[in-house]
Amino acid sequence: MTHQQVEHETGLIILDAAATAPTHANNVIAADTAPILQPAVIKALRSLRDSNPSLQRKLNHGIDDSSSSSDESLGYWNRYQEMVMLSPDDNEFTGINLGGLMVRLVNCVPFFQDVEDEKLTSLTTINFGGTDVGMDNLLEGVKLLSKDTKSSVSELYLGGCGIGCRRGTQHLKEVLELLSNDLKTLDLRYNDLEGKDLVDLEPALSFASNLKILHLEGNYSKCEGAAAIGKVLSATKSNLKELYLGDNQIGSVGAKSLAEGLRNNTSLDKLYLEGNSIGDEGAIALRDVLLDQSFRQCKVLEHLYVDNNGLGKEAATTLGRAVNSETMIEGSLLE
Repeated sequence: MTHQQVEHETGLIILDAAATAPTHANNVIAADTAPILQPAVIKALRSLRDSNPSLQRKLNHGIDDSSSSSDESLGYWNRYQEMVMLSPDDNEFTGINLGGLMVRLVNCVPFFQDVEDEKLTSLTTINFGGTDVGMDNLLEGVKLLSKDTKSSVSELYLGGCGIGCRRGTQHLKEVLELLSNDLKTLDLRYNDLEGKDLVDLEPALSFASNLKILHLEGNYSKCEGAAAIGKVLSATKSNLKELYLGDNQIGSVGAKSLAEGLRNNTSLDKLYLEGNSIGDEGAIALRDVLLDQSFRQCKVLEHLYVDNNGLGKEAATTLGRAVNSETMIEGSLLE
């Protein structure tokens, strides 16, 4: 399913391409026109709400408790944003979106238990961005899912959950191992992940053969983390199409590691490296690999974004010429 992606500082807010009901201007579905949710979906949503006081307060604010049907429709759940995603054709439950809702999850296990008990195998998108959900708790929930249910999850958004500083990397690694067969999009931006964290995550990321989009912006990868991501790029199972590494302090050494990872990579289309201080030395390393790929008639990056990296004019110009693309961002390298 195609989604519109709306940027938010705590993660991505995911909106279905086709609306399931008339909406207000802020994309919140009007209560009087929203469809009634299936009982199995309501059961899972209630478990999530009732297990998390912050979410319960948010959703119950302004609701008349005397109304027995207050949480039976999509309008109740989607008053603030499109929290519950339904397929446009048959209203099947396809996603839960708390990214940007400004709530804190303390327990998501009951939700996953009901997802499994009710066989909600249409669930494709989980967005817990900005909720500070514990990776140990997320792992406990994902472990409850059967093979069929896990295989439906293709998008996992965990931006802004403080995973690194809360020492959740090992649990996150296990979550990724459980979901790796079918996961296509993974958002780990702004999670205080350091180089050692990415070293720990590298095997799971390298093994995720269906992973196409990886967000790592705003972490502390530095050269150690860049080397780990270079290994992901060079992994035989890697099929990454888009890699977002902006503002990760990777420096010239990290850029060289990424360049080596790219040398025999045949899948990556877009590489975002804004604000990493790669300097001329890092730009030249990337240029040399791209020229080598072109000489060997290998697939070469179509988009390379390197704004705010302290590049001299000559290094920027030669790097720009090495990108075999007519769709490179105009001016991002050469101005």
